[in-house]
Amino acid sequence: MIGAFKHMGRVLPKLWNDRVTIKGVVETSKGIFSDSKDVTIVENYPAKVVLGGQKPSEQSFFGTDQYDAKLLIDNSVFVPAGADIYVTDINGHVTKYKRASKGYQGYVSHQEVAMIRDEKAKDVVDNGMGND
Repeated sequence: MIGAFKHMGRVLPKLWNDRVTIKGVVETSKGIFSDSKDVTIVENYPAKVVLGGQKPSEQSFFGTDQYDAKLLIDNSVFVPAGADIYVTDINGHVTKYKRASKGYQGYVSHQEVAMIRDEKAKDVVDNGMGND
């Protein structure tokens, strides 16, 4: 049975139309001093975003765009907690997610990463609509 799930793990990325770039931080040290350095973990990598509940009653008066989502990605990618995840959907729109969890790799075929989109609603201003 596990063999079937492993085969599914090779097929799933072909069905995922989203592309992700995941950026994280690694610790570096020079002598007694330690620092952190930004690194790109993967770039333009196939994945799938599944949106959580988007309830209009939870939207803020101050124009934020916040919702929960899950990232489905294969188990070969290590996703650290706190990574910044940039998702490009099939239409070319890029969405930045933050406050990501560490990847849950309990499935044979893929892993799930919980993440939150929490940004100011700027789409209306950027394209000039709704400013009458």
